[in-house]
Amino acid sequence: MMYNNFIMRYPIKKIGKLKVYTVTETAKILGVSRPGIYHWFKKGWVKVKRDFRNLPVFTEKDIKKINKWRNTLKVTK
Repeated sequence: MMYNNFIMRYPIKKIGKLKVYTVTETAKILGVSRPGIYHWFKKGWVKVKRDFRNLPVFTEKDIKKINKWRNTLKVTK
């Protein structure tokens, strides 16, 4: 899993004891666009937590769960 090494490159923010990542950081880790991430949680495909400014944030567990979900999707032509 290549993204595990990528996670540690970003400054870590915390909510309580949880390390969190912004939408931009999460998009870079997963190799997708920011609008793609926003689309996923507006559709309800991805659950999102909010920080004290009400901005969406993701934990490492969330990122791993999203990556697992993405790998189970089938590509249709």
